[in-house]
Amino acid sequence: MKPVLALVLLSLTHVAADPPPVTPLRAPDSPHIADWQPAANPKKSYIAQIWTPTPKRLPLLEDSPADHVHHHGLMLALGGDETDFWTETGVPNIGTQQPVKSTPNPAGDGFIQTLRWVAADGTVLLDETRTVKVRASGDVSKGNAAHWLDWQSVLKPAADRESVKLWGRHYFGLGMRFDPKWTNNATFLWQDTKGQTVVRGDEKLTPGPWCAVSNRPFGQNVTVVMFSHPGNPRPGAWFTMGQPFCYLSATYDLEKNPVVLKRGERWMIRHSLAVKAAAMDADAVSELAAEWNASLTKIFTDNP
Repeated sequence: MKPVLALVLLSLTHVAADPPPVTPLRAPDSPHIADWQPAANPKKSYIAQIWTPTPKRLPLLEDSPADHVHHHGLMLALGGDETDFWTETGVPNIGTQQPVKSTPNPAGDGFIQTLRWVAADGTVLLDETRTVKVRASGDVSKGNAAHWLDWQSVLKPAADRESVKLWGRHYFGLGMRFDPKWTNNATFLWQDTKGQTVVRGDEKLTPGPWCAVSNRPFGQNVTVVMFSHPGNPRPGAWFTMGQPFCYLSATYDLEKNPVVLKRGERWMIRHSLAVKAAAMDADAVSELAAEWNASLTKIFTDNP
């Protein structure tokens, strides 16, 4: 290979490896809460990072680690017909969440994004409208601050589709891959463990309205709580694992019970995340859940 050509190819490879820039999300008059990846990188748009409400902000998430390159921060991934929108390598029919229009909020605290879920052959299977907003509560100096992220996705069959079958594996859904410092050190909490099943090894599925995970990464107590809106189409279950990496996902029982979404129907899922710089027990999380439930009509305005 000629030296000049080799240099050009090396340069192109380097450019291709650089991820697209992220967009910071900030609550009004509050610190930097999250980073949004608006582009398909390479197959999904997602929340690349969430930051703790601490004097020195700490990262919560990991994006595309070497062991699972398809894990991207906080991401939504399901199966549609014969297409897999979770995995990005090594399987047939890998899909892409193709952004069509991305509109950041004027205040910088969130966005509305429309996406096409496209099969490997270019067939558009699903249309999604995704609304994400961040907010803050409490006071960092008093140790009672919380960072919040509210996520709403509305999925519909594409215009020329009569129906689309939604399916999944036991971990498909809205999930997050935690920073490596959470591995082997995280403690999961649920409202109760009634109905909990062990899928394999450390992996569990637990029904309930919320799931929390606590840890002390970087020497700072942190608790992350994920809530499921009572109007979600399925109560589903929380997928959790603490090793060999830490992961939490809201799932919808699509592995055992796929859903055929017909023309004119929609699948709307709504979840909130709360991040607190404190160790929380189940009673404290239940109190936070009660406050969240009392504010649902203000948080999510697009009711079914």
